[in-house]
Amino acid sequence: MRSEVVFAGFGGQGVIKAALLLALAAVLEEKEVAQTQSYGPEARGGACRSEVIISDEKIDYIKAERIDAFVVMSQPAMEKYAEATDPENTVIIADTTLVQPAPEKSRRLYPVRATSVSEETFGRSLFANIIMLGALSAVTGIVSISSLEKALTGNVPPETIEQNRNALKKGYEMGEAIKRKATEAKSSKLDVES
Repeated sequence: MRSEVVFAGFGGQGVIKAALLLALAAVLEEKEVAQTQSYGPEARGGACRSEVIISDEKIDYIKAERIDAFVVMSQPAMEKYAEATDPENTVIIADTTLVQPAPEKSRRLYPVRATSVSEETFGRSLFANIIMLGALSAVTGIVSISSLEKALTGNVPPETIEQNRNALKKGYEMGEAIKRKATEAKSSKLDVES
């Protein structure tokens, strides 16, 4: 099975780092992986996007054609890339601290206050990307939380490893709660329609 994940935001948010960690976690699970990235000429603040293709089989095309999950961390990224998503099938995980997601863009929208929670929990927004990665794991199951934890080792500064692990767990817990709430809402809607 082929899964396509797009991360988008602006430079300095760790969008590419999150994509690289996802790719490494998938490799640890013995999946085939391709990761690409693009960003503007600015070191910080410019548009930034990364794609991760994960498959059980050989990957013959490394660009996203049918986005399964869109992890978005800035409003300009939402406006620029949401058109490439499928409103019926793409899971959109949006950092609602910085993004006003348009519900009409996806029936599978998961709002995560990653930047706010990072600032409240760790005193800075540095870990918002890792919170989003944890939420992605919980919502989609694309890779396990344990593989993501293993991917952190050696790929984040040693002095931040515990904070990154805590951010990953926090994001996973948030993702589980949001997924549970969405399931309950869907279930109650079905009860009303019955």
